[in-house]
Amino acid sequence: MQLKSFSAALLMFAGTVFSAKPVTLWVSSEADLKYYQNMVRVYQQKVDKDFQANIQSFGIAEMPDKLALAVKSGINTPDIVQFEEIFFSLYLKGNIPFVDLTDRIAKSPLSKGILQQRMGLFTWKGKNYGVPQSLSSVVLWYRDDMFKELGITPKDINTWDKFETVGRKIAAPGRMFIALDWSYLDILVRQRGYELYNADGKLFPDSAVVVDTWKRIAGWAKDTLGIVPDRGSIFEPQFFDSYVKNNGVLSIMGPDWYGLDILQNFDQGHKGNWRAMPLPVWTDTLSRGRKNTSSFSGQGLVIFKKSPQVDRCWKFIEWVMTDVDANVERYLQGNAISPYKPAWTDMRFARPDPFYGNQVLAQTFMDLAPGMPFTIQSPVHGLVVNLVREQYFNDVIRGNTTPEQAINGIRDQFMQMISQKSGKKP
Repeated sequence: MQLKSFSAALLMFAGTVFSAKPVTLWVSSEADLKYYQNMVRVYQQKVDKDFQANIQSFGIAEMPDKLALAVKSGINTPDIVQFEEIFFSLYLKGNIPFVDLTDRIAKSPLSKGILQQRMGLFTWKGKNYGVPQSLSSVVLWYRDDMFKELGITPKDINTWDKFETVGRKIAAPGRMFIALDWSYLDILVRQRGYELYNADGKLFPDSAVVVDTWKRIAGWAKDTLGIVPDRGSIFEPQFFDSYVKNNGVLSIMGPDWYGLDILQNFDQGHKGNWRAMPLPVWTDTLSRGRKNTSSFSGQGLVIFKKSPQVDRCWKFIEWVMTDVDANVERYLQGNAISPYKPAWTDMRFARPDPFYGNQVLAQTFMDLAPGMPFTIQSPVHGLVVNLVREQYFNDVIRGNTTPEQAINGIRDQFMQMISQKSGKKP
């Protein structure tokens, strides 16, 4: 009996020591590092005083390489990863290295609390592998002072036809109505009710819509409504230094986190002059519905399948995504607006934002949320994004190739990749 009691005590002691091991959390920015360091302290006060976390920050472009190495080697693996949904798609073939959270989410307030349009980001074949962190609703960020100077109101450009008409009238050397970016193809195709791929992994199932959208964007460049920056994309400081700071850009299309983070950090000189408005709507018969928003990208939290602390990781994720203060803090720190709807009633979201001329920015996005398109995930997602961004988007915009040729080129490269892996000729 004494031996059994001693063994039981030893097991309890071992379990206590094991559970006290810090959870390793990988995040993708310094802002997120500070946020999660603060959230761990709050979690210790509210939920688990013994909880510890080793939080490491990597750049959003560095994270995929770090994780790929950890998955392949099994060395220095994280427990929780803050992951970008485009990179998540690269792990959907073969054995997915993340915990299936489907049952846990179903039993959690997250099941009904998360905006359903966002749940597809980390869902594959009916299983949920992650919890989305951002609303990522897309708006048109515009310079209110320059609009007023030119006599433009948001109502004047509430359809894409009107947008183009106004843009042609005010076009001038050194001043673009909109900065163009590869992300717009994904954003606008989705706004029209379509995707660049389907859930089965088929590329461009609605190629006519993709071609039409790509031609429309190319037309903006041809008619000098917009231009592709020759120095950096709209996500990089070079773009702001070369164009935005010199009043060369009137509007930019981007999600909530673009305005809360990138725009504010890179263009402090125009504080008070920027505003957010719904996207102009499509009025043609090809587009499905009249949505005045879209979505682009977004991060979420996943648990590494080989983590020895899955339950502990899940409890922290569930808390940080359902706790109202945690959701508000993420917004106030300039990260993103949470897709967890029950938190939206907190009055701190009604704070006027000085950078946007005291516009209540969060309310704008909450009003748009019900009309957001549903998103789907696919193993080809990352491939399509990479080829559009790195190889084809600018060629089409500059007239070096046609949208039809670009689509065929992407399909051909995809088939070559498949044949190389299978050892068969395409």
